[in-house]
Amino acid sequence: MPALKKSPAKPKKTATEKKDVSSKKKTSVPAAPKKRVPAKKTPTAKKAAAPAEDPSRGIGLVHRCVLALDDKKATGIEVIFLGEKSSVTDYYVIATGTSDPHLRSLRVALEKAVAEVVPASRVRVQNEPGSGWCVVDAFDVVVHVFSGDQRANYALEELWKTGERVDISDLL
Repeated sequence: MPALKKSPAKPKKTATEKKDVSSKKKTSVPAAPKKRVPAKKTPTAKKAAAPAEDPSRGIGLVHRCVLALDDKKATGIEVIFLGEKSSVTDYYVIATGTSDPHLRSLRVALEKAVAEVVPASRVRVQNEPGSGWCVVDAFDVVVHVFSGDQRANYALEELWKTGERVDISDLL
């Protein structure tokens, strides 16, 4: 029988060469705790309306309308802040013109003043020649321009007497 060949012996590893069996084990690293993001708080009540900084809304638009009316010599300009008392608008501006041509020039001046900051699609104008009344509705601000007789007839100041009167000297 032929002699069996011995396979060369594997060299034995020293203690420093031995691998630690425990290091081969997979260790699970605990995940970092997730940070809790607080839910956004929703206000339960609306804050009191402050003058809007956006010129297309609120007092900025009122300011433009009052300047346009004053520039064209409208008389009896009044501004009434309604806020949450009306679902229609925040401000009413009421003024008087002396004649139909004067009412027409006041309406044109208002349309130009409003068009500078409010898209035309948001502005409605109602004006019947000879009616003694025109309305420029820019949603947050509604401007009524009357002849003297029509203003006395409609008496919008009395209709909205619970609204706050805004001193127009602050707007001029």
